[in-house]
This record gives sequence, C-alpha cells and structure tokens, in this order.
Amino acid sequence: MHMTGGAVEQPRYTLTDDGAFLRLSWAAGVTMGEDDVRSTIAAVTAASPGGRRPLLVNIGLVEAITATARSILIEDTCSSRTAVVGVDEMGKVLTAFNYRAVTPSRYFTDEATALEWLMQAPDPTDQDHGTAAADAFDVWLDNELVVVEWGVGAQVTVPVAEAVVRAVEELSGGTRFPLLSLSRSPVPFTEDAIEIIMRWLDVTALALVGIEEDGAIAAYYRQLRKPLYAVGYFGTVAEARRWLARASPA
Repeated sequence: MHMTGGAVEQPRYTLTDDGAFLRLSWAAGVTMGEDDVRSTIAAVTAASPGGRRPLLVNIGLVEAITATARSILIEDTCSSRTAVVGVDEMGKVLTAFNYRAVTPSRYFTDEATALEWLMQAPDPTDQDHGTAAADAFDVWLDNELVVVEWGVGAQVTVPVAEAVVRAVEELSGGTRFPLLSLSRSPVPFTEDAIEIIMRWLDVTALALVGIEEDGAIAAYYRQLRKPLYAVGYFGTVAEARRWLARASPA
C-alpha cells in the first residue's frame, strides 16, 4: 500500500506499508505544520485497521516543525512505538520533544539501528515511564531550588532520565532553577541517559552531592559533554547550596 499527502506533483510525505511496520518519509525542505501532522495520523490509523503497529519516520531534510505540530505529535498514539531517523544532529534538535511523547519514541541516525529497536518486543518501561521511575528518584522544589534525590540502588536508564527531565519541567513551571542532585549509594548512568540529561535538563546549574562516583560524573559532564549550565561535585549539601547561589544567574 502506498499513499501520499499534499499535492500529487510534490508530495509532502509518503506512507508505505512494510508489513511488520509502517514507513513515513518526509520530503526535503518541508515545514511540518498542524495539517501535515493530522493528515499523517489519519493515514497511519487507516493503514492499520487491525491495531497499532510500529512506525518508522524518515525526516530526512525537513526544514522545521511548528509548535502546534509538536504538541499534536507529543499526544499522538496512532503507532505502538515510533523510531525517527534523521541524517544529522539537526534532526535530533528538531525532534527533541520526543522524550515527552505518549508513544515510546527514539531518534536515530542509522536506519538499521532504528529498525532493530522498533521491532523489539514491547518494553514494560515504555508503557509507563512514571511507574518505571517511581522508585528511582524523588523530586521537589525547595524555595527556588529543585532537589532530586536518587533511590538506593537506582539505575538511571533512558526512561528514568526522561522521567527526571519531565518532572523537573513540570515542577519548574517554565522557570529555570538550579538543581541539587543527592545520592547515598552508587547510581550508574547509561550513556544515553547522560545524553538526555545533558541536552534537555533545563536548569541554571547542577550540583551533585554524594559519593566519589558523582565527582567522576561531574568531571565527565564538564570535560566531554560541554553542558549549557555549570556542573559541580561537592561533599556536603551546604557547600553545594553556596556554589549554586553563585553559579546561577541572578
């Protein structure tokens, strides 16, 4: 089955049924708007009358995605999971909202890797990120300071990192605050989890307080990841609070 959206002469996207999954490919130079997204959702839904299937989205050289289109995509549930394939980091920037999507979604620059993830058996943590992260951390607002306390034995995987970013975003209500990270035992971070926190955690500064491994994480952030905010490691909460007061913009 093959369908097109937009003008016949210059389709804005094509949707192909590959059997086990659907493939949605966007034309180069397109700015994805509300009508485009609603059209693709209707097409994907119509193509799977027997139930939702995985969706592979090739965004190629899409120019931009409007704010309204992003909002609709975040709430969309027409597929069982969505793998977005782009050609460079710009595609990752364009689809940065993926971490908030209701449907499990990931960004890739390699189609083979995307298909491998797309066709995996459903991951229970994909179905409810909040439940998966419930025992991994607590987060609260202390005046104008966000505090994240990691649970004993917590492991920070992609779903947990995404949950932290969402929780901080919801707690902050659009205001950027400094963040204090507390750990009482080793808290291993996967590479992808560090990437998510480094890129999408919207804070003014990050102070880690806990064990020596946290110092290594702070050094990793500063030297290799070049975060957009200051990162430091401290032995006590008092030291961390003093540093955050200085490191955060007035």
